[in-house]
Amino acid sequence: MALLSLNNEFIKTCFYILIQSIHKHEKLIKIIEYIRGLYRYPNKMLGRKVPYEHVGNTDVLVFAAHPDDEILGLGTILYRHSLNGENIKVIFVTNGSGRGGESWYLKTSEGIKKTNVRHLEAVQALSHINISKENIFCLGFPDGGSQRYLKKMSDDILELVQKLNPDRIYAHCIEGGHRDHDITSLVVKSVCNKLGYSNLYEWTEYNYKHPLGSQEIKFLKTHSTQNNEIRIKISEDERSLKRKMLACHNSQDVEQYFLQGEAIRQVDLSKLEIEINEDFKRYNKRVLPLVKEFYKSVFMLYVWVNFPTVILIKHL
Repeated sequence: MALLSLNNEFIKTCFYILIQSIHKHEKLIKIIEYIRGLYRYPNKMLGRKVPYEHVGNTDVLVFAAHPDDEILGLGTILYRHSLNGENIKVIFVTNGSGRGGESWYLKTSEGIKKTNVRHLEAVQALSHINISKENIFCLGFPDGGSQRYLKKMSDDILELVQKLNPDRIYAHCIEGGHRDHDITSLVVKSVCNKLGYSNLYEWTEYNYKHPLGSQEIKFLKTHSTQNNEIRIKISEDERSLKRKMLACHNSQDVEQYFLQGEAIRQVDLSKLEIEINEDFKRYNKRVLPLVKEFYKSVFMLYVWVNFPTVILIKHL
């Protein structure tokens, strides 16, 4: 028995070392995800629920990285939109399965279970502000690994913005609080820039100066983003409602952050390239090349569409 136990410990140690080694290689992880059948875009994506049949009549469209982000950062704002009778659609970019380990090396059954739980929690939470499950979707990209699917994510978001034709869009800001938040922000902004869509607002959730749950939440001040922020005055009744919504996300233990403040600002897309260069320098050598490659391709396409004469002259 002692020898068997020793062998088991040895196997566990080897497996742990292997996982840590693979973690450094994004392309290898993507291959593993494909082989395991977890992320075969577009028809086989863990947790994917996309509004293929839902078109038009969208007043407010929210792109949140994970279920619960939209409540932490926008709960009161979305409640007020709902009171105005506006049609709100919420789209989660990742499937929320990453807590406790990315889905690429967890048991498939565990990943499916976590994804289903997160979606059901979101449906229950948003029902408190009259957002029905028919208006809650998920693109199904891996929680913690969204950087591996930047182009596919961009394709999805581009199609959805064109199809749903929203009056207003909300997305994360880039602030270094969570990589998936920043990736979501990058892609949504790039798509809106490409489409010439201007009614885009971003929210702040947490950063190195203002941790999660900060009542006086503020945007980080940078050279590229100096727009005036709108800080929301939240009533006691609204805080109580926010607490009730966060309590629905039992798997994430976020009810304790019900005092979280809310602040938004309109995005200045003319400074997007400066913002990307300024804010994504913090990322490690695994992620930064993926971000640079994606942004370079999107920006050059934007330039080609909007300033073809400039490029033509350059190549004469």
